[in-house]
Amino acid sequence: MTDAEDRTVREFLVPDLGEGLLDATVVAWLVAPGDTVAVNQPLCVLETAKAEVEIPSPYAGTVVERRGEPGQTLPVGTPLILVDTGAPTATGRAPDPVPVEVAGAVPGTAVDAQGADRTGADRTGVDSGPVLVGYGTGTGTGTGAGVGAGADTGRRAVRRRPAPRRTQSAAPTDTGRPRAKPPVRHLARTLGVDLAALGAGSGPEGTITRADVHAAAASPTTGAAGGGGSASGTRSIPVRGIRARTAAHMERARREIPDAHCSLTVDFSRLLALRDRLRARDAGSAATPFALLLRLLTLTLREHPRLNATYVQDGPEVRTYDAVHLGIGTATPRGLVVPVVRDAQDLSTVRLARELARLADGARTGALTPRELTGSTFTVSNFGALGLDEGVPVVNHPEAAILGVGSIRPRPHVVDGDRLVVRPTAKLTCAFDHRVCDGAEAAAFLTALGALVEDPDTLLLSL
Repeated sequence: MTDAEDRTVREFLVPDLGEGLLDATVVAWLVAPGDTVAVNQPLCVLETAKAEVEIPSPYAGTVVERRGEPGQTLPVGTPLILVDTGAPTATGRAPDPVPVEVAGAVPGTAVDAQGADRTGADRTGVDSGPVLVGYGTGTGTGTGAGVGAGADTGRRAVRRRPAPRRTQSAAPTDTGRPRAKPPVRHLARTLGVDLAALGAGSGPEGTITRADVHAAAASPTTGAAGGGGSASGTRSIPVRGIRARTAAHMERARREIPDAHCSLTVDFSRLLALRDRLRARDAGSAATPFALLLRLLTLTLREHPRLNATYVQDGPEVRTYDAVHLGIGTATPRGLVVPVVRDAQDLSTVRLARELARLADGARTGALTPRELTGSTFTVSNFGALGLDEGVPVVNHPEAAILGVGSIRPRPHVVDGDRLVVRPTAKLTCAFDHRVCDGAEAAAFLTALGALVEDPDTLLLSL
């Protein structure tokens, strides 16, 4: 290749897709070497600790080389793909990349096409650790400064936007690559299914669907990726992306936080009656029992600020927060993620309920930004939504406490000291950092929350 030809090849680096994320995993390539690409055409799908993101091309030209195979994790700032634009400049200097929109990144953050942060000011806020997947769930948070960078006017900057719901399927290539959408490829890798062995799928133009993958995983005659399981029926499932970061985060939480827990069985009769009255006034009311519980939770945390806090090793000291940023565990096809209701203490019950619905839908479709998945100061694990009556959640490092909510079911319940009745009850469990508060303070918090649930009308006394 001559010098002139060499200058036509542009190197596109793995962009920084979130606040302080250090790497990303290649989920699927949407182009192959030799393909012609246009500006903003999707090149591949990358998975971070927060979301799956389609990466658009900042260049128009021909794909020369791809770096990283599906399943491989690449550090931010390393080469991702090489594109021959066929247009060297007179000085031999590579032209600036065309501004592109990176779906799924932080809104209001300026970045160049190589992913460099160009905001011109440091960002402060919580650390963007991984979410917790499992019995105790939450978003990794912190109290240190976020990653920032100085202004750089030498490159063009673009503004990121939230990820839209993706409907485009992966384009087929001349190499015979199976047709399948990125989420389907991710599912196939998780289940150990070799897409190439399936042939044409049941979707439009032979696209392989999720149903095809599930059917193949259940069939003993279908070859699994990596040569299949052993004769004993075992299967190796790689732990990458969210789940790998989750494992590390859970280990850290258990290693660093001396946690304890307390539980309380609460009568939800009056809270459900309040829900019914709201629905009678507005049939479309989004005020669910869970939304009402969270509204009462924010009020309780105001009176018990040490539960909305974190333990800081330097000092040491306990740092409390005026704002209540609630992390809510949400089940998604990619695992459990924790969207954050920011400034929940300022939201009315109706606004809180609507925000919960919006975040839950965005989490399931992968349309939330990293900012919407980080920054919680108190986490709620609603394992009752999974049909569980009780459990002990793991404190979400570095928060001071987490609330576990069991299922609301009719159960025998003693009232008036000695009268046995059937009431809709649920068990609330608070796991807490024993360095931040002791058992008496955690018990006072849980008792106050339970009292509000059992008699929500007492809120009128504080108005």
